[in-house]
Amino acid sequence: MLIPHIEVVFTSSRDAPLRVRTFLNELTYIFPNSIKINRGRQSLNEIISKSIYLRAKYLILINIRKGNPGRFKVYDLTNRTVKYNFIIYGVTLLTELKLPRTIIKRGCIGRIEEESIKNMLIDLGYLYLENCDAYANGEYLENSSIYELKFTKDNKILGPIIRFLLYDRNKNFN
Repeated sequence: MLIPHIEVVFTSSRDAPLRVRTFLNELTYIFPNSIKINRGRQSLNEIISKSIYLRAKYLILINIRKGNPGRFKVYDLTNRTVKYNFIIYGVTLLTELKLPRTIIKRGCIGRIEEESIKNMLIDLGYLYLENCDAYANGEYLENSSIYELKFTKDNKILGPIIRFLLYDRNKNFN
């Protein structure tokens, strides 16, 4: 049996509520070569050690804010540093939209206006290819610093819709 190479590990902060656990599950479907590790009572160092043992390149920690996903923090396990750290403004889950989950094996970047989001997606396995299972598309919502990221194919939503609070021209959030 061929064991797939793990590139990305997802986990949450401790005692994650159901909505955050569902969000993590949906993320593992849309990011190729990824798994979720249940955090439980494990320290972040224990999770990092497990991720390194699995030879993953990145660990994504979803922090919680008022029972919802609050921060999308990407750790580069090669350098052992935080590479990306985005505030999550909101998410819409596939389960809330009553849509089925689809496992994505080849992800492509579609239309992404924000360079930091594009770089993160490339690092997490979304490449500039054709004939993909899903395309990541994003845009700023009108007159705001909220950036909405969708995973689609043929106008069908395949993953959770993630809204990031990126920056305001007067204040720097990220």
